[in-house]
Amino acid sequence: MTHVTSPAPRGRAFSLPGLALAGALLLAAHPASAAVITTLPEGVAQPIVGTNRPNVNHPVAFGDGVTYQAKTSAGEQASSVFGATGTYSFANSGYWSGTPYAAIGLQTAIMSFSFADPVSAALAEFNWARAPNSPALTFRAYNSAGKLLESLSFAADDPAHTTGFYGFQRASNDISRFEVEGYWVGTRNLSTFTGAVSAVPEPATWAMMIIGFGAAGAAIRRRRDAFAVA
Repeated sequence: MTHVTSPAPRGRAFSLPGLALAGALLLAAHPASAAVITTLPEGVAQPIVGTNRPNVNHPVAFGDGVTYQAKTSAGEQASSVFGATGTYSFANSGYWSGTPYAAIGLQTAIMSFSFADPVSAALAEFNWARAPNSPALTFRAYNSAGKLLESLSFAADDPAHTTGFYGFQRASNDISRFEVEGYWVGTRNLSTFTGAVSAVPEPATWAMMIIGFGAAGAAIRRRRDAFAVA
C-alpha cells in the first residue's frame, strides 16, 4: 500500500507553546526600564547659568525648574563652585574651562539636580580626580517619594569608566532627583528628557529575539513533521 502524507492544516501551522516561548524570551529581553546612558540625543539642555559663585552653600535654581545643591553624606550643606567658567583642575584628570560648571574640591559630597517636574531621562558630563585612594563614584536617580530608582557605582580610578557623560533613562517620567556622590567632582552640560522613550533594541535584545524566533520556528517544524507521520 502506498502511504500518502497529508499536508498540515493551514490553521494549525503555528505551535502555541513555541510562540509562547518566543514571547517570553522577548519580554525577558526587553526590561520595563532602561539603565545607564551616556548619550541623550533628544535631551533638552539645562545650562548651568549665573555668575561665578566660588562658595555656594545653598540650593540654586536654574534651567527649566532645576535646583542644584551640594551636601555631605550626613545631609549638611557643602560648599561648592557653581556657574564658574574659569580654569578648574581635576588633578590627573585635566582641566575644565569655558562652559559653566559646578564642582566640589578637596572633599567628599553629593551634588544633586532636583526637577520640579519629573523626567524620564537625565544626563550630564562629569569629571573627577582619578586618585587611587579616592572614595567610589556613585550616580543615583530617585523618584518624588525618595525611592532609589537607578544607581551606578565604580572606583574613581577604574579604567573601565572614564570621565564623560553619565545618566539614567526610564520608561516613564519618574526621575525627580539625579545625583553624583564622590570626591573632587565636577559636572556640566546637564540635559533632560520628558516623554516616551524611543526604544532601540540593544545587541543582547537582538540575540534574545533571534533565540525566540528560532524556538518558534523549531516548534513549527515539529508540528509539521507530526502531521507527516502516519
